[in-house]
Amino acid sequence: MIELSVVIPSYNRAGPLRACLQALAQQTLPAEWFEVVVAVDGSTDGTREMLAGLKLPYALRVVWQANAGQCAARNRGAAEAAGRYLLFLDDDVVAAPTLLAAHLSAQQAQTGLVGIGRLTMQPAMTGSARADGFARYFARTWNSHYDRLEQGGRAPAWRDCYSGNLSLPRAAFAQAGGFALDLRARFDIELGFRLEQQGLRIGFVPGAIGAHEDFKDFHRLAAEAEKQGRVAFELCRRHPAMLPVLLGGFNDARARSLLLRRLLLALGVPPGLLGPLGRLVRGRPSEPAWYEFLYSYCYWRGVRRAAPDRDAWRRASHGTTILMYHAFAAPGEPASRFVLPPRAFARQMAWLKWLGYRVISLEEYAACRRACQLPPARSVVITLDDGFAEVRTRAAPVLRRYGFPAMLFLVSGLVGDANRWDKAGATAGRPLLSWDDVLALRGEGLSIGAHTRTHPRLSQLSPEQALDEMAGSKADLESRLGAPVSLLAYPFGDMDAGTPALAEQAGFAAACSVRPGANTASTPCLALRRTEVAGTDSLLRFALSLWLGDDNVPARRRSQ
Repeated sequence: MIELSVVIPSYNRAGPLRACLQALAQQTLPAEWFEVVVAVDGSTDGTREMLAGLKLPYALRVVWQANAGQCAARNRGAAEAAGRYLLFLDDDVVAAPTLLAAHLSAQQAQTGLVGIGRLTMQPAMTGSARADGFARYFARTWNSHYDRLEQGGRAPAWRDCYSGNLSLPRAAFAQAGGFALDLRARFDIELGFRLEQQGLRIGFVPGAIGAHEDFKDFHRLAAEAEKQGRVAFELCRRHPAMLPVLLGGFNDARARSLLLRRLLLALGVPPGLLGPLGRLVRGRPSEPAWYEFLYSYCYWRGVRRAAPDRDAWRRASHGTTILMYHAFAAPGEPASRFVLPPRAFARQMAWLKWLGYRVISLEEYAACRRACQLPPARSVVITLDDGFAEVRTRAAPVLRRYGFPAMLFLVSGLVGDANRWDKAGATAGRPLLSWDDVLALRGEGLSIGAHTRTHPRLSQLSPEQALDEMAGSKADLESRLGAPVSLLAYPFGDMDAGTPALAEQAGFAAACSVRPGANTASTPCLALRRTEVAGTDSLLRFALSLWLGDDNVPARRRSQ
């Protein structure tokens, strides 16, 4: 009885297809348990004659169609399949003897599984077909990806679905509607996403190993990376939850790489002009970094060329900076790390206005993230930690002058009291806002967020204590304000691996850390980055922090 149908699309690759089919003759799975359906997509290279001359120990069926693309061929092959389970295999994959048995065993053991098999890649190292440096880098990255999946370094997800070695129940494939016929690339991860939304579990299948025999050079790999970037906006339009993976990482790079990428994209430099530069770094420690940059450049070049408009591209290529302020100096009080002169604050707000930054509220930013939408281009959020008393008289008037929203994070158990969490420094013992002040500021447009009850270091508390600090602060504020409070800032930015989950349990939709840098669609909402504005910062440093991200600006000297 046929349990597994192996579907192989093929177009003008008679030689690799022969090797693929012959490898399936060596499987440990009994031949009566599986069939092979080859969907020939209008081949003109002798595939018909090759298939007619093959003698194989398993059931082989061949379906023919006019050239319509590999997705149409896969769907056609699946429609002809008889097995309970489908295994999609590329025609240039040579299966290890255990590949089919491993997939079938995994499918029978786990209901509703999308099984990811391993594909190895070994580029030629000698002879006329010797792989170039970029191809060798790509193969190393490819193999490392499967190493992480196999070793549990990362949980498999829709983005790991590759139709060259993928199994699933035939009924689930039919329910999903098969592969999308109008996508030129990334159709396999798009199917994986729909299957995951359908309730299937994506898992790695040990032992389902195939060797990928299609070796690509720099030009083909660069073209494929660009093609993947070209479909990113369309995929995110169809499935907004794909946004963090496909359009969330432009700014996740160091300053030099980020600036170089922006410059090359602005100039429209073709990847073909950059490929030969790999010879300059061959054998050097910087070689992997250069090829990683080059692959990323090709991807984002595709994204930019396919962007619906300039605004969409700017949204995708610029993160959101969340500025973090603390206290504001009294007349004659010296500036320090946590104490900013009001005049400097006014200059910074004027800079935001003059340069055309879009100052949005933290609520608006969090709403964009919840809706899987890109925030406005060049957006900036202003946050004020602790709730020092002078916010009302020294910071709020400046914000009103420019019409900027801001988020005020309050230590709910100390409102109307003073800073009791610092034993020394410029803010130790500093008076805090009263409840009357808080209500007045809220009436003037400032938003209120939680900063725990007593400003402890959360990582030094038990989970129960940390949860009580966060949830208690939320309850205190909601009781006083008569409105929901859904945003949090971790005191001292202190958090461990379990803190975000506790914040979510306490009912917060987003939370701010003090990890520097701009926020992208891939930044966790419960560990948002913030750019600290020190009282001693020059306007130049402030401008560079906005432009490059605080993590790319030379470290300042720390003082209290």
